[in-house]
Amino acid sequence: MIAAAAHQACGLVGQCHRRPAQALPQAIPTGLQCRAICPASSQPGKRRAARHQTAREHHQAAAGRRRVAASAGVSKLPASSADKEALAAYLKVQNGSDVRGVAIDTKPSEPVTLTPSMMFFIGQAFAEWLSERKGKPLSALRVSIGRDPRLSSPLMLASMAAGLAATGVAVGRFGACTTPAMFMSCILPGHLYDGAVMITASHLPVNRNGAKFCTADGGLEKKDITTLLVRAAELATEAGQLPSDRFNDHAFVITAALEASNELSRVVDFLPEYAAYLRELMKESIAHPQHPDTPLTGLKIVVNPGNGGGAFIADQVLGPLGADVSASIHLEPDGSFPNHTPNPEDKAAVAATQRAVLESGADLGIMLDTDVDRSGVVDRAGNGINRNRYIALMAAITLRENPGETIVTDSCTSNGLATFIQQLGGKHFRYKKGYKNIINKGIELNQAGVPCPLMMETSGHGAMRENYFLDDGAYGALKIVIEQVRRRLEGQGDISELLAELREPEEAMEIRVAIRAADVRAEGERITAAFKEWVDAGCGGATHWRLEDENYEGWRLKVEEEGGKEGWILLRPSLHDPDIVLNVESEQAGGMRAILQHLLEFFKEHPEFEVCTGKVEDYVYAPLAA
Repeated sequence: MIAAAAHQACGLVGQCHRRPAQALPQAIPTGLQCRAICPASSQPGKRRAARHQTAREHHQAAAGRRRVAASAGVSKLPASSADKEALAAYLKVQNGSDVRGVAIDTKPSEPVTLTPSMMFFIGQAFAEWLSERKGKPLSALRVSIGRDPRLSSPLMLASMAAGLAATGVAVGRFGACTTPAMFMSCILPGHLYDGAVMITASHLPVNRNGAKFCTADGGLEKKDITTLLVRAAELATEAGQLPSDRFNDHAFVITAALEASNELSRVVDFLPEYAAYLRELMKESIAHPQHPDTPLTGLKIVVNPGNGGGAFIADQVLGPLGADVSASIHLEPDGSFPNHTPNPEDKAAVAATQRAVLESGADLGIMLDTDVDRSGVVDRAGNGINRNRYIALMAAITLRENPGETIVTDSCTSNGLATFIQQLGGKHFRYKKGYKNIINKGIELNQAGVPCPLMMETSGHGAMRENYFLDDGAYGALKIVIEQVRRRLEGQGDISELLAELREPEEAMEIRVAIRAADVRAEGERITAAFKEWVDAGCGGATHWRLEDENYEGWRLKVEEEGGKEGWILLRPSLHDPDIVLNVESEQAGGMRAILQHLLEFFKEHPEFEVCTGKVEDYVYAPLAA
């Protein structure tokens, strides 16, 4: 009521940054603003303070509604013998097909949601799931477990290893490792583990952690993770160690570990074997006529793992093959990530790699994320190659080896990329966001007789048919290194020349509309459905907006622009966050502003939506650069 009253005073009932003020100064565009609109405050500073206070009240009220809904939602949890609060706590750490949560309390506003005892019981649940899936008794199972360099990862690995061993499973503790390497521990002769676990939260902040699970058949699906978490909550309830009991959490895990047999857990130094496997693949692929064992001789490569787990690519793969990796940066594993987030999309990561390439005169730079399942590159001229450009480069390499076949991407790829793939003779299948979604679609297409060698997301996640459909950033980067050597042997130019025909947008961005409703998913579905109705009704009179022929996630529209150019906008609910995501591209300067300004008309027609369009308005109504 307080929030509603405050918004009523500003003409903003139900939404933040939404409805038009009745008496806006003429210099400010009327429409969907919450800037300078409170009649009670005439001075700019007071207007800003009033706006921020109103927004805070609205957000606090929304948070309160979500807390009430969460409490009420306990009764809607899956049928289980688990304590209801424990079950809710375990399900809270599900992130699609992964487990992720807050593992250390470095931020007062982000309380711990993933504890050592929770990892212990999740390990036990994975052992039971694996036993059922493989048709083997627990005592016959072997599971490998590795970790990234995060501050909490050693404790989380030990906790899950203790849970696995407590069931009678034999555990191989790999220590610092990578997600692709953990999968390969289920594949490589001499290992052939029944299942593998990687303790990681990918590129997320220092306080987060989690786990990824796989077998030789690939990563677990979302429904499998739900099954694990429900069972883990039941096991915790049976043991009397609930997530809310933080005082005894560590003691429980330590006691359980002491009771487990020492014979069930052993340390395995796996990364050197995995690196040797990658080296042999590269030597075989390059088949260098003069340097078969050191085919990268004469090549200078910068590797930037961002203090994550990818340094071995420099010192155990590329270096031994003859590459000069002396200019590589941020190789030391450090879970505090002191230089930048280990994320190939991170601007600081790209800038640091560009500087290192240019200053050292390197031929190539490679950027890796924390657990090395994503990558990006920098060419010798210092140009960052990620997102659409990275997919285009990988498509060019892949379609030369697999002409005429299909490339699967996520929903946010550019018009220029689709044209580029077609010009190469390939077919483009634009699907959904989520690396697991595109990998599964690629597997499905191959099984249906539609050859599909590459599945890649704009985030840098990518999988190849030739590499077990494994989400593997290092493998993609190494394919580019192989291409670099091939081109050099054939007297061709830099890899960047492969992108010469890629038409790139003048402007591109992702911007979000925050959902403030208690039921985020339902509100997201309601907004998406209403948007489709608005499109079917003529897009508010925008005859140059047309719905794309195929949509698998949200709704994507082509926007005709002057001079035969074309932009587009995609409206979709976020996979993981309480947002409506807007992906926008334009082939002309100022085009994105025009597209988003018209889109705001859609939200203006729906004051009942519980959303905040402030970020969009800030972009649309920002003063134009001189």
